[in-house]
Amino acid sequence: MKGLLIFLFALVMLVPAVAVYAHHSFAATYDESKTITLEGRMVQFSFRNPHSFVQVEVADGTQKTRWAVEWAGTAQLNNTGVQNDTLKYGDSVVITANPGRNPADHRARLRTVKRPDGFTWGTKPGEVIDPEK
Repeated sequence: MKGLLIFLFALVMLVPAVAVYAHHSFAATYDESKTITLEGRMVQFSFRNPHSFVQVEVADGTQKTRWAVEWAGTAQLNNTGVQNDTLKYGDSVVITANPGRNPADHRARLRTVKRPDGFTWGTKPGEVIDPEK
């Protein structure tokens, strides 16, 4: 009986450690020592967990490139004033982000986002600055 209790205790202690180990490192995917600016048009806003994604089409002359920009999860965004309808298809946005380690992936981690109407997210503490509120 004592052996069973020790086994169950060890199991309970190891399960959270496995969950923490499974979470990825942003530093492995993104170069946090660099910041890029993406100016373009919203193509998609995937408001989901564990991380939301913004798809932005950026024009460089006649060529258009679609960037996948990783953002926080829904709970974190809700707590900072962002809802599933905050960004819409066609919105003009300026995003600052940490670029992905492989430039060919056109992937980045969002730091700030701004719209021409004055909406701004990022740079802490409350994250959202919306002149219409």
